[in-house]
Amino acid sequence: MSKSTRYVATQDAVNAFADVAAKAPWLSIDTEFERIRTYYPKLCLVQIGAPGESVCIDPLADISLDPLREAIAESPAVKIFHAARQDLEVLHHALALMPNHLFDTQIAAAMTGYGDQVGYAHLVKTICGVELSKAYTRTPWCRRPLTDQEILYAFDDVEYLDTICDQLQHELESKDRLRWHAEDCAALLSGEWMDAESAGIEKVAKACSGLGQEAQSVAHALAVWREETAQRRDRPREWLLATTAIATLAERRPASLSELAKVADIEPGTVKHRGDEILDVIKEGKKNADGFIARKPPTRPDEKTKALGNALWDTLNRLCAEAEIPTSCVAKRDDIRALAAGRRDLRLLTGWRRDFAGEKLEKIATETT
Repeated sequence: MSKSTRYVATQDAVNAFADVAAKAPWLSIDTEFERIRTYYPKLCLVQIGAPGESVCIDPLADISLDPLREAIAESPAVKIFHAARQDLEVLHHALALMPNHLFDTQIAAAMTGYGDQVGYAHLVKTICGVELSKAYTRTPWCRRPLTDQEILYAFDDVEYLDTICDQLQHELESKDRLRWHAEDCAALLSGEWMDAESAGIEKVAKACSGLGQEAQSVAHALAVWREETAQRRDRPREWLLATTAIATLAERRPASLSELAKVADIEPGTVKHRGDEILDVIKEGKKNADGFIARKPPTRPDEKTKALGNALWDTLNRLCAEAEIPTSCVAKRDDIRALAAGRRDLRLLTGWRRDFAGEKLEKIATETT
């Protein structure tokens, strides 16, 4: 490797590297984490590269990462990630940290012709001419001690990010797309997408949109209870109560443990240990049904709206093909369907997306309807 590497598991070493990081022009950052048995991601390793030095920091050791938090969140260094979304979520939960000056190489790659959601290893091979090992992709990163080979593998995840960043930044500039990248990185750093609780509740709402008002009120109450319980116990929400089980409970609305036990998607242990609690939540959902605003089930678009959606999608595909960027980089198919149906509160109609395609698509939609 071109940089010196250190495995950091002592406070003195953390403090020393934090001093280096605070003065560095750039930092390449990656994390390893596990989220199999927990609601929240569990941070297992933090890899950080700086000019001339890379470290693997062990957050499971008896150390404080506060000095590192300040360096990442407040220093003027460019923070280079690949596919930053999950890393940002992990760092935010574990360290109450949101970095500044983000450069996401996956976003930049999509905007410069490398393809949709391109992997780090592909960029390393294409830009740096290095083939990375895949030997330790399934390593249980919370296990200790890690082997020397696993640690070297982890170092690779930050070894080439600075080189890739330099190349992609040059390509963004040559294509006049630096603003595109800056807007999308700013959206990531806003953290608005980082609401797992709302996502879990929304999943239930969609699954139960075809039910009546009282049933949807019960489903919502169960979804909120599931999120709060999962967070408190730090367990995956589906382990506590599957979304399919919530839909069935909302539809049947059992009033006794014996009725609850007949619901096929609920484990006997759940009935035994949490049955009374679930019945209380169902009762509360029924009580609040009159004031609950039920969601209407999705309707199929009429033929005119469907034809408009297809025309808009074809236009967007053509524009993206000409610009050599993935269509998904600009909008999803559901966004186009929403535009055809009359929605205007869409990301497609803001920022660089509006300049690139949104204004033209909105004009077509307006003239057609």
